Amino acid sequence: MSHVNNIFYSGSAKTAFTGMCMIRPVELPKDLVIYRFYDNNSARRPEDGMRGIWWMEYEHFQAIKHFADRNGYSRSYAARLFATILYEWSEVNAYVRCQVVEPLHAWKGRGKQVESTGKDSRDLPKMTPMQSNLEIYQLCVPGLDGMFSVAPRALRVIESGAL
Repeated sequence: MSHVNNIFYSGSAKTAFTGMCMIRPVELPKDLVIYRFYDNNSARRPEDGMRGIWWMEYEHFQAIKHFADRNGYSRSYAARLFATILYEWSEVNAYVRCQVVEPLHAWKGRGKQVESTGKDSRDLPKMTPMQSNLEIYQLCVPGLDGMFSVAPRALRVIESGAL
């Protein structure tokens, strides 16, 4: 089966390994709904927010949302904890929910520990994603970022909002 991001998939495992461990290839079928956190200071519209490779499926988005609500955290901060998103990368102040309209190749895995470069004083030197029963899986979808992004062709925005 042909996927709209075929050209970006070859060699993309290396990128997936930068943010995830225990990766495995997955297919994102037409009509699947996926979620992405983004910074609406740099991506002003949801269509801009969907231009990125890091996504998650419904159950993992819900896990973050419910953890935040149960524990009195902002959803932005909870997303940071679960998906190891440094402040130097994003304010994580918005989300977008999209429907896959063209099948996509992706990688699925658990988040990895990340190290700060010190660009933002709010970041700790190292950040480890939630573990054990709070662990989530993320998706790395090649081709959804950059100048030649296939996001406008592969995804349809269903909903977006502030966190």
